[in-house]
Amino acid sequence: MKKKSSLLVLCLALCLALTACGGTQTTQSEDESGSAAPDASASAEAEPAEEPAETSEVEADTSTTAASSEGSENTSITFETVEGSVTGDDGKEIVTYSYQVPTVTLADSAAQAAVQADLDAVVETFVTYVQGEFATQAKEAYATYYEGTEDGSYGFSDDMTFVVSRIDDAVISLVIDEQGYSGGAHGWDTRYCRNYDAQTGEALTFEMLGENFRSTAEELVLERAAEMQEEEEIFFEDYATYLPFVVCDGTELCADVYAQVYPDLYGADSSEEAPEGTLEPTYRLTDGGVVFFSGQYVMQPYAGGIVEFAFLYDELIDVMNSQYML
Repeated sequence: MKKKSSLLVLCLALCLALTACGGTQTTQSEDESGSAAPDASASAEAEPAEEPAETSEVEADTSTTAASSEGSENTSITFETVEGSVTGDDGKEIVTYSYQVPTVTLADSAAQAAVQADLDAVVETFVTYVQGEFATQAKEAYATYYEGTEDGSYGFSDDMTFVVSRIDDAVISLVIDEQGYSGGAHGWDTRYCRNYDAQTGEALTFEMLGENFRSTAEELVLERAAEMQEEEEIFFEDYATYLPFVVCDGTELCADVYAQVYPDLYGADSSEEAPEGTLEPTYRLTDGGVVFFSGQYVMQPYAGGIVEFAFLYDELIDVMNSQYML
């Protein structure tokens, strides 16, 4: 599976540069506009969606969130929450999971279909993983270390939530958070984004945002990171090396980026193979500007949480397409 495989390989490579871990700390900085980063509890009411196919080992229950839908009259999105679990051969619940099912409404039916298809694929990828590979790992670990013991603390978990960063007649921007536990000293938080042109349904790329948007964004992120490093020393010493994993729009080929960042492991003369496909987008649009983020173990150790770099539209006004700014 592309996303999960990419993340696993990235974590293995980054482990070469890791320093000591600390307690869980997910950093969601305020936007430069003064708006707080999205609340992971935000969700919306929706019509019930189909439950995932049940097997003898998977029990899924659905529940609908209580919040109202977000957006305008012509552009809106609602969510339904699905919860499920996987039990071991002895009947013990060894995996719990939850995820949200988004339903998009746009004025243009073709644009709506395009966005909905992409979000459906995100959900399908998560469900396939958590009920398949993730559940298998949990069962193997349980059988090896816990089955037949009195230890009641065992349990893998994976929860996926969508958070609306911006939604209007020009842009739909969503943050997707996966938080879970699969053994070890602490859990994990995987974050990525989806950004769409609300008129066409196309995924927003840096090229669409502006001809020089990528290079300007890279400069701004490095400048901000340098300031933060001087004040707090929260990043790895070679943090700038990992910039290609921070300024991503979803078009970057994994093979190219891994070879650039880790030439000794994934270069032309290496026997290691990078994940297939492309990286996940690591930026979101807000009402006030654009936010990039460095995920766990990318520029910083676990104790640094997820670090965000927020910039006002005014800082990008010379390079950003005005139709996507507010």
